Amino acid sequence: MNNLISKLSLLQLCFFLVLSVVGIQSSWATRCLEGQKATSTFNISTATNTTHTTSVTPIQVTSSNQSAGSLLWQSPVYSTTLTCYDDYATNSTEKAYLYLDDATKSLATAFRSTNLIIGINFNGTEYPIDSLTENKINTGFTAINKQTNSSTAKSNCTLIGRTSGSCSDPQTITISYSLYIKSRGSGSNFTSSAQTYQVFQLDGEGGRNANGNFQEKVSNVNVTYIECITSLNTQNVDLGSYYSYQDTNTILRRTPFTINVTTTGKDCAKYPFLGKFTSTQRYDSTTLTATETGMKNVVGIKIYPQGETQEIPLDTNFDFGSSNGSTLSKNFEAGVLFFSKPAVAGTFSSTLNYEVYFK
Repeated sequence: MNNLISKLSLLQLCFFLVLSVVGIQSSWATRCLEGQKATSTFNISTATNTTHTTSVTPIQVTSSNQSAGSLLWQSPVYSTTLTCYDDYATNSTEKAYLYLDDATKSLATAFRSTNLIIGINFNGTEYPIDSLTENKINTGFTAINKQTNSSTAKSNCTLIGRTSGSCSDPQTITISYSLYIKSRGSGSNFTSSAQTYQVFQLDGEGGRNANGNFQEKVSNVNVTYIECITSLNTQNVDLGSYYSYQDTNTILRRTPFTINVTTTGKDCAKYPFLGKFTSTQRYDSTTLTATETGMKNVVGIKIYPQGETQEIPLDTNFDFGSSNGSTLSKNFEAGVLFFSKPAVAGTFSSTLNYEVYFK
């Protein structure tokens, strides 16, 4: 009976030892803190981790931007300077990585069954956060660099409050990135949430540092789904006839025209619209010019809201009005001017493109 008890105790002890081994991280070495390298001694164990949180501006999803890959929102490009330290005194060289999502994959889990996908643009490459396995981006930077001089290695440890051991040289790096949300093309509607999600943590090769590191987070993903289809039609506007002896650099005539947009869907009358004019024959920020040789940069056209004196800038959003549920209309005037006296006679033309979408 006593022998049986001994065997059971031994088996139980081995079981606990195995569990302990599973719970140990293989190595942590890199602690990355925002800012330049410290100039005086500090205790890295109590150093404050920096978190940057981006609040997403409201997103409107319509039939026109639900196709896969349509960009719905993008943050500014952020540029962050960080210094990475060897807080576990490994005196090794490690590269810097962006570990996407958090350890439990909260961000991927929240979005992966929906018709939205969130990601990060780093060095011109988009990285969607859509995997439930670990995903990391090699930044191309060295986080910490092995120091072969024992005195310097000890000084590196002293700098961060380590009383013993040899520490790698800290490295200061600057990373630039932006965040985005795109349409997936399929999936259920995303339920708006005030929750904050971790986008990435900057760390070394050994994995996520248990003591923390710089993190980028995103919050307040607020999405409105709108049922409305817009149909835009092209039209020609006759600007009339002019004489070469007429004045230069003054509006010679303003010709009225109307843009009509057909709207279909139960939500069309609920929201105001924005418009934007663009042209491949742009002369300056408010003027387009003629296509024809001899008339290009001689004839100019400016677009005005009906009855107003201030022209509408190209490539700039302006209020387009509201739909009555089936039609959206806005009146404009096209003003013609000469930059210089035309040297030839004949017709001239130019192309004005317009876009209309929800405000």
